[in-house]
Amino acid sequence: MRAILIILTTIILFGCTKDNTNMNSYNLENQIYLSFKNANGQNLLDNSTENSYNIEAMKLFYLVNDEPVEVTIENGFNMGSIELTSDKLLKVFTNPSSSNIVEETSEYDVAENIAYLQLSSTDTDTIKTHSRTSQNYFLVSKVWYNNELVWERDNGGIIEITKE
Repeated sequence: MRAILIILTTIILFGCTKDNTNMNSYNLENQIYLSFKNANGQNLLDNSTENSYNIEAMKLFYLVNDEPVEVTIENGFNMGSIELTSDKLLKVFTNPSSSNIVEETSEYDVAENIAYLQLSSTDTDTIKTHSRTSQNYFLVSKVWYNNELVWERDNGGIIEITKE
């Protein structure tokens, strides 16, 4: 029994290292947070607001091979899609594809992705993202909402959209 304990202790000690080169970690940050307000500053994601959006009726589409493809929850994992947060923000999981590289640097590539957010049967908006991507991460760095630059990683925060 003592020999087994010594062997296990040795394995644990040699298995612990400060060298992270063997770690296979990947940092995926592809979500953005949207706040929708009306002209009066009321939250359009709050059911008590007149003419609010119905989260259940919203849909998200990724542009894939020049075709919009509806995003769904797969096997209980929300790798893409939308969800309402407890503080009435819309959490949008943007497309984590690295296939459309628009810029290359020595540290990372910049991937561009486009999504369509269908807020209602008559209101669909366009979200374009630029994301820094490398072997170990995918990070949204810029967001355009209906062709207007509305967010940059360095500034952070929630993207506020006013709907008329």
